[in-house]
Amino acid sequence: MAAATTETIAVLGAGVMGAGIARVFGAAGHRVRVFDVRAQAAAAAAASAGASAHDSVEDAVAGATIVLEAAPERLELKRELIARVEAANATAIIASNTSSIAPDALAAGMREPARLVIAHFFNPADTVPLVEVVPGPATPQESVDRVVRLLEGCGKTAVPLAQQVEGFIANRLQAALYREAMHLVELGVATPEQVDLAVTAGLGPRWALAGPFEIMDLGGLDVWASVTDGVFPSLGDASAAPAMLRDRVARGELGAKTGQGFLPRDPEAAARFAARLRALIAALER
Repeated sequence: MAAATTETIAVLGAGVMGAGIARVFGAAGHRVRVFDVRAQAAAAAAASAGASAHDSVEDAVAGATIVLEAAPERLELKRELIARVEAANATAIIASNTSSIAPDALAAGMREPARLVIAHFFNPADTVPLVEVVPGPATPQESVDRVVRLLEGCGKTAVPLAQQVEGFIANRLQAALYREAMHLVELGVATPEQVDLAVTAGLGPRWALAGPFEIMDLGGLDVWASVTDGVFPSLGDASAAPAMLRDRVARGELGAKTGQGFLPRDPEAAARFAARLRALIAALER
């Protein structure tokens, strides 16, 4: 999809997310400049996106109209990177791909906090349509609108939030489901495998086509008023990570990356999942 207006976009960070984001903008015909402290990673990401690799933040952001920060999810690292961008480029919108850090926390210490906005892509960034766009307290609506137009021009589904909230939209919804999934296992109601099947064979196919409000409308709001009255009081209400999750992390059982999570995981599971996800989204778009 060719962009109506060509932008010069700097992507800072060439990990899985940064590389995917670079490909999104490159495929839309934008001029993309990639930086990573790992020169080899920057070169590989740039090659996959038809972009140029740069050996410093300052070089990458020179002349950029949009800077996309995709560094690891560490507040001080992101703040340091944003400060370097501000010093090297006085006009570009600075869009962070953070998945959990509030924009006001990122903007603390910025000379011009109005330049900051969140553009939260989902992994794989060049496959999943959604990008959440979150303003900070000082972000003007014009900047939000500009980022939304840019993303939509790249074929993404941009969802702008009216204000910042912890976890944005999608991760809050995921967190609610994960909390209840673990609660059910802790109660002995079902195994992790059975909970997964309840989602993939029931909820998942419907959610691929309709969101929660449409599902409630289709089912009947009178029905859902009765369901929520009955079920809400028994839902898990944990306010922190439960023991079954913390214990696995403490043992180094981190999922596909280590070969063991809630269940044994093939190290290639994540790659297979990404391929299946791409096929599903392609089928839904037909």
